[in-house]
Amino acid sequence: MSYAIKALISGRGLPFLLVGLLLISVPSTISKPDEADGNDRKVANVSTLDRLHLNLFMNYDTNAQPTVQGKPTNINLGLSVNYLDIDELNSKITLHCWLSASWMDELRSWNPLDYDNITKVHVPASQLWKPEITLFNAAADDNNYLAETQVIISHDGKLLWVPTAVYTAYCNLNMLNWPYDVQTCKLKIGTWSQSHIEAAYDKRRPALDYDEMVQSTEWDIVSGKTKFVRQDHYNYVEFTFKAERRSSMYTAVIYTPASCIVILALSTFWLPPQMGEKILLNGILIVLIAAFLMYFAQLLPVLAGNTPLVVIFYSSSLLILSISTIIEVVVLYLATAQHKRRLPDCLKRLLHGKLGTWLLLSHFTSEAETQSRQGNGIVKELDDQLYDGPDDLTNPLDINPSEEPSARALQFDWMLLATAVDRICFITFSVVFIVLSIVYAI
Repeated sequence: MSYAIKALISGRGLPFLLVGLLLISVPSTISKPDEADGNDRKVANVSTLDRLHLNLFMNYDTNAQPTVQGKPTNINLGLSVNYLDIDELNSKITLHCWLSASWMDELRSWNPLDYDNITKVHVPASQLWKPEITLFNAAADDNNYLAETQVIISHDGKLLWVPTAVYTAYCNLNMLNWPYDVQTCKLKIGTWSQSHIEAAYDKRRPALDYDEMVQSTEWDIVSGKTKFVRQDHYNYVEFTFKAERRSSMYTAVIYTPASCIVILALSTFWLPPQMGEKILLNGILIVLIAAFLMYFAQLLPVLAGNTPLVVIFYSSSLLILSISTIIEVVVLYLATAQHKRRLPDCLKRLLHGKLGTWLLLSHFTSEAETQSRQGNGIVKELDDQLYDGPDDLTNPLDINPSEEPSARALQFDWMLLATAVDRICFITFSVVFIVLSIVYAI
């Protein structure tokens, strides 16, 4: 028995034994596809992918740029914006985006029929040649970082790489119309080593896409365009877009207080001329405007020649209120000082003539005359508050008396002049504020 076994192994039976062992070790993938079950198909697909991967990357050099018909392949770039933010203080823009880069490689193509109809494969980016893409107008040190996402290889030799990127670039901001400003910013994306670069990675989609952007709390992209720029030693794609500020919050925080300041500043001219509270009200408004200017200094950058119009409006209002305070001091003096001289006749004729009618002083004079007849009008009030003089029953409304007017009549004329100054300043300052609002687009 032992002799027969030795003869089978060492003699002519040895080849048959080896063939039998080989048939046992071969997987069931050699069977017909119609007879294979689901598990056998999965094994076959994995084997096909391995075979395709082996054929694609045999003798592959990751440092050599692919060629198409003997020429270096073109690099097509696209940008899909996810989020936008602008730093006004530092004049920088930050974009969270997907950078889409595609190129052709004629050696990385295959016939899908030879590989179970596989048309696309995903390969780690570290195993392939990739263009060295750079942001030329970068404003941060980490702008060259691109995520190591996988590269999609199509059967026609097209490669698509879509890494995530956070780009921070300098932007020339124009804050003149803040907070209703529209900023135009540019991203210059290219490569130092490859000169064949274009601004389109998919002819069916725009190179700059922001339709699926996450809504920013302050900015909206209203338009965008791309342009290829050729330089002597390098080329790049310039992505230009316009971002519009969402200003609904600023209307309530800035423009509503500005309207209230203007109304209060004009209302001081309608208070009685002998009231010292007018100066106090102007002082409060001056402090309020100064607080807004400090707020703007903290919020906005210092830009030469691009000072926001709203800031100029507030600073102009501060100057106007300062002048108004000086005028109110003069009016208060005219209304409360114990004058010894008569009001010039030319001013009396103006105050009791058409100018007085236009300034609504005739109503003031009629009301004073009525109160004087009742014994408790403005003449009595002046007699109690402004001076202590002898009792005189002379009518204060007599502008051309045959004799020297009484102290009450003299004081009433000066108060009438103070009221006229207030009314004229009200008209003048109203026109000034209207002009400021039109010029500075408030």
